[in-house]
Amino acid sequence: MMQQNKAQLNQFINDMEATIRKYAMESEILQRAKPLLEELLRSPDSMPQESFKPRKDRFANNLIYMPSDKIFSVIGGVFLPGQATPIHDHLTWALIGIYEGMERESYYRRIDDGSNPKVAVIKKAGERINKKGHVTVLGKDGIHRIENVSDKPSLSVHVYGLDIGNTQRNAYNPVTGEIGNFVSGYDSV
Repeated sequence: MMQQNKAQLNQFINDMEATIRKYAMESEILQRAKPLLEELLRSPDSMPQESFKPRKDRFANNLIYMPSDKIFSVIGGVFLPGQATPIHDHLTWALIGIYEGMERESYYRRIDDGSNPKVAVIKKAGERINKKGHVTVLGKDGIHRIENVSDKPSLSVHVYGLDIGNTQRNAYNPVTGEIGNFVSGYDSV
């Protein structure tokens, strides 16, 4: 990666951190953070190659940056052809930007009252094909699934409002309603 491009990534991280530390409300953070990620995605070669190491067994979550107080994390996501996430939540806000390739993203919403922590009734609320430069914005209640439906790897930059790799989250079975818990962890960078 050229020095100028490394500077672009560092500037993005610095701007994200300043935004998160300045604004407390999720809506304020997301409104200001989305253009920062869009700008990073427009910069050719702005991400180091090691941010996008794939895994053959499942999609990869490569940790790019997290401050010592873990108030946010930046991940390099890699989906090989056919790889997908389960239907899941993040329990925090999220920005997901397509750096290269394309992904099908399906959105869901919970339609029960949320009173049973082990069962949920979810309904598909929409679907779209996200291509290079697109940024998805999800609030803390967002539920989605990502799948690479192309014949090439999909590379994406994910920003979360906490240490996402060490957070117990929920995976949803749309048929049985069962809610499973998982911790995604990080793959090495």
